[in-house]
Amino acid sequence: MRKKTTNDASPTKGLWFRFLVLIPLAVALFFIARAYIQSVCATYEAWTPVYMNGISFDQFGLEDITYTNPNVVEATKIEHFPTGAARVTFKAVGEGETAVTLGTDELSTYWLMRVQSGAIIEGGVNFSGWESIHISVCVFLAVTCALFVSALVRLMRAHWFGYEMVACGGGLVFFLFQFALFVYLYMQNSLLAFVDMATMLGSMADWFALASTPLMGILALLVSLSNISLMRHEGVRPVNLLGVAVSVVWYLAIYVWIRLGSIGDQLGWNLTVLELVDSVVAVAITFGECLLLSTIVCAWLTSRHQPKQNKDYLIVLGCGIRPDGTPSPLLAGRVDRARVFDEERVAAGEPAAVFVPSGGQGPDEVMSEAESMANYLQEHGVGRERIVLEPKSATTRENMAFSREVIEAHAQTDVSEVTVGFSTTNYHVFRGYVCAHQAGMAVEGMGAKTKAYFWPNAFLREFVGLLANQWRGILQTFLIIGLVYAAAEYILLLR
Repeated sequence: MRKKTTNDASPTKGLWFRFLVLIPLAVALFFIARAYIQSVCATYEAWTPVYMNGISFDQFGLEDITYTNPNVVEATKIEHFPTGAARVTFKAVGEGETAVTLGTDELSTYWLMRVQSGAIIEGGVNFSGWESIHISVCVFLAVTCALFVSALVRLMRAHWFGYEMVACGGGLVFFLFQFALFVYLYMQNSLLAFVDMATMLGSMADWFALASTPLMGILALLVSLSNISLMRHEGVRPVNLLGVAVSVVWYLAIYVWIRLGSIGDQLGWNLTVLELVDSVVAVAITFGECLLLSTIVCAWLTSRHQPKQNKDYLIVLGCGIRPDGTPSPLLAGRVDRARVFDEERVAAGEPAAVFVPSGGQGPDEVMSEAESMANYLQEHGVGRERIVLEPKSATTRENMAFSREVIEAHAQTDVSEVTVGFSTTNYHVFRGYVCAHQAGMAVEGMGAKTKAYFWPNAFLREFVGLLANQWRGILQTFLIIGLVYAAAEYILLLR
């Protein structure tokens, strides 16, 4: 029997430990940014409002600046721009606080400034050198995205399709959007002060939710319509209403997010509470959307994957059979997919594989699904000596767990010492991978074609399965991201 040439260890082992590098990276970026800020914080550039209603600040100079306390800061330069705005450069001359006014009674603007430990702080928030924090955020997000990409590459190379891949894909989408936006803002020089960056960081989830709402709204509508088609063909069952249920939850979440202002007024929330709740709700919506989109992409990629030909065993996952004991068209498609795959292997010089039809007997079935598939295989030229039955399973998880036992008993070795593939319907391949991994098997799957109306509900089933099986990790990630957003909102509200 052929030995596996790949590493028997799961590629998910230690997958998330690589993200621990973000902790020292964050610390290093913090101290680098702090050192830079301390080197330039004795000066500060303040902007006036932009040109509005035919009024501009280009008529004023340094002589038009007054101070409530002239011993704190001093203006050294004023620059005028075509927009009508002016940029004033100040330097620190002493500790304390002062209000600085530019202009006359007819047109003026002012800043509240404080010098502390030689640093000019305007409005309690803004300071020179904050751009280093912007760059640090870009670097941190870039490294985070790179870590998610490296994790995805590792899983893809090992053909380890499953919830870990979905989590990596969702995280990549979530952080890639923020990285792209922050880089764009830096290149466009769109942020003029630290408070602008804090505002953008605090509202990043809102921007994502706003940008994704049209796409997600259309997707939710299409999924609901697909459920109508599914119920027409397969009957009205709770599982066939999954698309409608997920769509309703999404629409309700968007409605609550949009109406948070009025809801907060009715509940008597102050601005701080309202902003923090808005941030939490927006993060929950966008994080969920990223995981859903990742589930769709991963499930689609899984169905398109072409397994390698070096397979010792081919599991065929069961489904319903006809009253006379013959496979249903859906089940026959799964068997044919495995059978044709094996014929192609043999034609390429590979030894014939052992088939493992997997499926128990339902209360309304005359025989087990495994026996039905075995008969079908023999009718199509597969010798009985190449068929090992697994006739007890009732779920996909049991299919894989019991098939592992059958394979190990037949091969008289651990399943890690043989190569295993499985065949099912294309929309079901992802579920097969997940259950195989839970059974401790490294496998490659293949899918038989089926009706398109099965797909949307299959995607959503895997999404719900992800939430149910990985809720601890998802909750921990959400809490970490939520804390970052809450901190940004808190800094913003200090101004």
